[in-house]
Amino acid sequence: MKGRFLFSGIMIVLCCLASGPSLSAQVDETPLAQVYVEGALKALHDGRWQDAEALLEQGTDFSSASSDLSYLKALVGLQLGRPLGAVLAALRQARDTDRWQRYSAESASLLEAQALIQMRQFETAQQLLQSLFSTADVLYYQAKIVALQQKQGLFTQLIWQAVQSYPLDPRFAALYFNYMQQNRPGTLDQRLVALLLSRLPMLQETDPGLAILALPFIQNIDERRRIIEEYRAHNTDMLFMLPQALELGVIDERTASTELAVHQTIPVELIRQVWAQLRTEGSRRYFSETFSRYSGRITEDSDRDGISEVVVEYNQGRIQTYHFDANQDRIDEIRITFEQGIPKEGTIAPYEGSLEARLFWKSYPLVEQCIAGTVTYIPGPASFSYAPFTLKPIVGSYPEITLLFPEREKLLPRLTERALVSFAAKIIRPGSLAKDSIETIELKNSLPLRSTETLQGRIISILDFSLGQPSIQRMDMDLDGRMETVRRFRKGTAQLDPVEALNYQQRYESIESDWDGDGIYEDRETIR
Repeated sequence: MKGRFLFSGIMIVLCCLASGPSLSAQVDETPLAQVYVEGALKALHDGRWQDAEALLEQGTDFSSASSDLSYLKALVGLQLGRPLGAVLAALRQARDTDRWQRYSAESASLLEAQALIQMRQFETAQQLLQSLFSTADVLYYQAKIVALQQKQGLFTQLIWQAVQSYPLDPRFAALYFNYMQQNRPGTLDQRLVALLLSRLPMLQETDPGLAILALPFIQNIDERRRIIEEYRAHNTDMLFMLPQALELGVIDERTASTELAVHQTIPVELIRQVWAQLRTEGSRRYFSETFSRYSGRITEDSDRDGISEVVVEYNQGRIQTYHFDANQDRIDEIRITFEQGIPKEGTIAPYEGSLEARLFWKSYPLVEQCIAGTVTYIPGPASFSYAPFTLKPIVGSYPEITLLFPEREKLLPRLTERALVSFAAKIIRPGSLAKDSIETIELKNSLPLRSTETLQGRIISILDFSLGQPSIQRMDMDLDGRMETVRRFRKGTAQLDPVEALNYQQRYESIESDWDGDGIYEDRETIR
């Protein structure tokens, strides 16, 4: 309801602004743009991000009058998980417009650096940050880049510098504690840990969850247990604390499994951490039974940057869809749908030299057919396997675990035209002789044998190949049901490349037509 009132008010203001006296000179649209900016800010203040996004989209026509409008559009898009390409485009628009009121070009650069870091374009992000005046925000993102690049020595130095310059900013402590959970501390790290722990009570006033990240660095077990119990008393969501709570005996094994499974989104690493601490056969059996009925999403963040590259959706313990975002731009490079827990259809985005394609599996990983653009490739029986992942029990090798998780293959063959042709027994593509005609090419050992073109089920062309080279083609050019035209092709001394052989249309040597069917070719043409 609030959103409707806000939108109605904006439209009234716009009408008032637009109904003023007509001017022959160009009207300054800045006030119109600012109406949308102020409306979006009001929605953001109320926590209504989708309403803010809708308002900013309505105001897109005025983006050339206000950099603030495009900046807010990028900010909201980043927060709501929109494709990062759209976020970066909005920031470019903001800088190109260069008409700022509330924000600045520096704000846009900082937001762009965040997007680039998410996409793992570290060098570009670092260059952008180095061009900005040093602030806590700039230093934080510089440290984050170094952490993701696994440069531990430099990372520790940057955090040490940051906590001296910005002692009340809890972000640096959170970033450090999270990073060091997977790394062996060095000499400077021991001093840094001691300093951060001494400041923990003060930093917790700004970030109450910071103590949870600090737990592995607190030596006193009773203190660790006290922190978890206190957190549990004031927070309903214990997801990321479950392994520590279980380890310290704050919760029992059955409770850990139950509280884990009720979440709609769970990192696979967390599931494995809880499983590793189950000590009894009864607990493992209960875990298995609970997750055999799991409905929700399980994610994987293999590079530990806080962004999941893999999202797997389940319904009653069976996989429904698999999503893989290779460059973390929020557009899936691989998306696969399942039937009865078995991969059936996949969409592959054009990345790392691969074609954009749709795959259909008959019995995973054996491909039944592949569609790339307007061309369908049908491989021979059991000749082409494409497996982006292997399905394995989500934890260990416990025999009763029925919940499977896709273990991603590190190296995948590229779906290039050459690769698809090499496996194809048949290729189906649009014909060239008539609108809506279909050409079917039969192949053996990657070499074309025959091409047949049909129109509404009627054959209008047959082309025979010899040793992979086009030889002679008979065509029904006037579509009267009789193949009156013959096209002959040059005979080469070397075997053609299979892909080149399929682009035969312009390589014929002669063409002749018998239009009246008397056996005499009235038209002849020879290509020299």
